[in-house]
Amino acid sequence: MLKIWFISDTHCEHEDLRVPPGMDAVIHCGDESNAGNACLNESESRKFFAWYSALEISKKIFIPGNHSTAIEQGLVRPEDYPNIEFLIHRSTHWRGLDIFGSPYTPRFFDWAYMREREDLEQVWQSIPNGTDVLITHGPPKGIGDVTKDLDSRLPVHVGSKSLMRQVVERIKPRIHAFGHIHDERGIDNVGRVVRGSTEFINCACCDLSGRLKHHGAIVEIAGS
Repeated sequence: MLKIWFISDTHCEHEDLRVPPGMDAVIHCGDESNAGNACLNESESRKFFAWYSALEISKKIFIPGNHSTAIEQGLVRPEDYPNIEFLIHRSTHWRGLDIFGSPYTPRFFDWAYMREREDLEQVWQSIPNGTDVLITHGPPKGIGDVTKDLDSRLPVHVGSKSLMRQVVERIKPRIHAFGHIHDERGIDNVGRVVRGSTEFINCACCDLSGRLKHHGAIVEIAGS
């Protein structure tokens, strides 16, 4: 069995994470940094990647998020960190597992890697069948995706409906991990839910106020 540590939305609080021993891989689902301005974001991002690169875990995978503006604009490049595998809407094969990572989320203001909801259907259709571990920055609609509406302040599900449809009807991964939507006062999003053959994991580490609240999720999965 392989042990994978899933984390997301560390938002510059990574140094306070409790790093579990004995992991075969670590997968970060995006939002390592905070600043929207790409130049400010670059220094935040590089501090994170210096820490991430130094982790004593042999396999490191990273998927950008909407706060990864320096990566989207090319100020931080995957080739700068050769011991980290960046999955920017692409797949990789590791230890018998087909892993696919995608940074895209439904548009919300003007952050990184965002697409209009009607355009995401085609994005998700390109995820290959046979994917064992799916990592997206954002959640599918209905699981770990509740926040308060900006106008009414009532709870609403904001995940991608088309992503949920592709996951449950076609892709059917063993694991679908994501972050993006945080815990907030009166709302708990972080945790695990099993639907059919898929375990869904919201592994956002910081809450909506930016306070480190969770330390990721450890998954044991059969590989080679």
